[in-house]
Amino acid sequence: MEVHHHPHVEKKNFKEYFLEFLMIFLAVTMGFFAENIREYISDREREHANINSLVKNLGADSMAVESSLQSIDNGKIRIDTLMQLIRSQKYNSEQEMFYRLAYQTRGFLEFGYSNVTFQQMQSSGSFGLIRNEGIRNDLVNYNNFISTDIKELETRMFETEKNQADWQNNILNDTFYPSVDSIINHHALKRHFFTPGNHTSVISAEQSAQFLKLYNLLFERNVIFNYYRLELAKLKDENKKLIAAIKKEYGLE
Repeated sequence: MEVHHHPHVEKKNFKEYFLEFLMIFLAVTMGFFAENIREYISDREREHANINSLVKNLGADSMAVESSLQSIDNGKIRIDTLMQLIRSQKYNSEQEMFYRLAYQTRGFLEFGYSNVTFQQMQSSGSFGLIRNEGIRNDLVNYNNFISTDIKELETRMFETEKNQADWQNNILNDTFYPSVDSIINHHALKRHFFTPGNHTSVISAEQSAQFLKLYNLLFERNVIFNYYRLELAKLKDENKKLIAAIKKEYGLE
């Protein structure tokens, strides 16, 4: 008859169980902290990359504002001169200047907003990585100001420009203008813009009411130009403050 010997199982005491539990707990805890540290470092790297990109965009905005302001100032001078020609009724004696200004006052350089990074941060959910709440709020206000105030004024600018162009097409003789090829290839706007020769009067006495309407359209456009310039100047100031705040917060040169 065989006798089976059962192996002796050594029982662990409380201290050994506690040490095993402690080791597992520490391993899990260290893993948790390591993952959090990794995520924190990754978030800070993404934050700094986005900030550097934002500063570049804001720098592009700064140059775009300057270009738009210069365009507005040049446009206002031409509109003012054109209005003076109509007011003084010198559009007959100064026909070449009149037609040149009627052509050159069409169009303006609208502000080109560099908002690629801002939109990407919003769509990806990384906008919240910017830790400074003040900078986050300033960025949102900056974007809203451009998207509403600036863009609404630009819409009005386009409307008044179209109204002017449409009315000029009704009362001006397009044959007085140089050809498109001449304008593009021979810089006709700078030199021989007006077709030489004897022309009939730009406008007859019966058409004075039509020129009065053109004057009123130019006046309306000039008012929008002034508002647009004021808003661009405000945007320029906000842009400068925002860049300075970001550079100070992140120690950028």
